[in-house]
Amino acid sequence: MRPALLGVCFSAGVVLGILGTVLHGNILMLGATETGTVLPWGAALALLMCLMAQLWAGLKSGSLLEPMLMGVTTFTVASIAYLWPGPDQLVVPYSPEAMELLPGPTLASVIWWLGTAAVTLVAMVLVKWIVVRDRSVSR
Repeated sequence: MRPALLGVCFSAGVVLGILGTVLHGNILMLGATETGTVLPWGAALALLMCLMAQLWAGLKSGSLLEPMLMGVTTFTVASIAYLWPGPDQLVVPYSPEAMELLPGPTLASVIWWLGTAAVTLVAMVLVKWIVVRDRSVSR
């Protein structure tokens, strides 16, 4: 069962990395572009999907290996998209110039990229806490 679940987690990490990279660019600007508030709802939704998938994997297995594998795979795919050279980028890498010209997409890209690592850590802490709590309750 474990090798199959590890394969599912790796594959899900690839899919989440691609889906999140596509989804993260959905933003809502409240107010004028120059002075308005950026709501990166696509990045938030993509990170929520990653968190839920990693929690499922960790609670299904009772281990930290599966959510870690899924998270590292997602982060790797997001990093490849973030660092991809050329004019056909799906992610806007941070720079002061990019932040001035495209504040919404730049902010959404940074949130998505760094958020994949943060979500993985949060998921691993939550899985560990839930598994330990459930083991102590069942005794």
